[in-house]
Amino acid sequence: MGALERMISAGIRRSGTASAIRLLVARRRVSILLYHDPDPETFAEHLDYIAPRYNGVTLSAVVDAIRDGTWHALPDYPLVITFDDGWKGNTKIAELCRRAGFPITIFLSSAIVATNRHFWWTEHPDAESLKSAPTQRRLRVLADGGFEPDREYVDRQALSQPELEGMTDIAEFGAHTRFHPILSVCDESVAWEEISMCRSEIETLVGRPCRHFAYPSGDYTERDAEMAARAGFSSARTIDVGWTGPGSDPYRLRCLGTPDDAGRDRLAADLSGAGFIWRWGVTRRWDGRHPAVVPSDAVGPTVEPDPLSVP
Repeated sequence: MGALERMISAGIRRSGTASAIRLLVARRRVSILLYHDPDPETFAEHLDYIAPRYNGVTLSAVVDAIRDGTWHALPDYPLVITFDDGWKGNTKIAELCRRAGFPITIFLSSAIVATNRHFWWTEHPDAESLKSAPTQRRLRVLADGGFEPDREYVDRQALSQPELEGMTDIAEFGAHTRFHPILSVCDESVAWEEISMCRSEIETLVGRPCRHFAYPSGDYTERDAEMAARAGFSSARTIDVGWTGPGSDPYRLRCLGTPDDAGRDRLAADLSGAGFIWRWGVTRRWDGRHPAVVPSDAVGPTVEPDPLSVP
């Protein structure tokens, strides 16, 4: 985080703006937090900030409230904690949330969890440059560096089957595609296979319905939202900045992303909607939308990296 972001974050928290926004905006709207693989000590500090100010709810409760018109049944200051990908470190985080009484949703890459396969972006020195490459072009570049999606490594990055089974009391498991491609640069057949197959694979892994989907890196098109609905998901979470309300589109749920290593000032600022400011720095728009990745055959950055866009 740069000096300007630190200054803005500190100002939002210490001026009382964070408290005012929580009261005026977040009391009857849902705050959805997004993490990946935070350090347990840092995340414990986040929970220390969150627990006295918010009430943990499940993503299913939120989506059901939208669909059934029962928004009034949600508690004040509702908050959903989500994790993307399915990193093995999430087991320690789940224990912290269990103690704090905060349910979580983990969006799993179904062909990577319960294996020793690696996430593709960990195998390239400039993964950001590959996000805009069509799937086959990206895979060829990765293969030239020795990476194959089906390769089983000695070390494990993702949650194991026993770890998944041990988290069912505190975690809902959603879908995050099979191998985490960037959907907006996938052709239709690849996108459909990634979206539809991951649902059945996760249901087999965890033995319960998989209701929710999250777009990898937050990239999605109208086609992908329609596919998520057609595949039978009840919702899909984006990384578009904002809160979720009773009139929200279930397949375009907004979130309040914060870095895994955020300090208390940054966490408070992001819960207050500072993501609109960070996003404006990339898009020069105030709508909070994540900028779409444009397909390109060239390997090299085609869009300025989005500070909220993470694998």
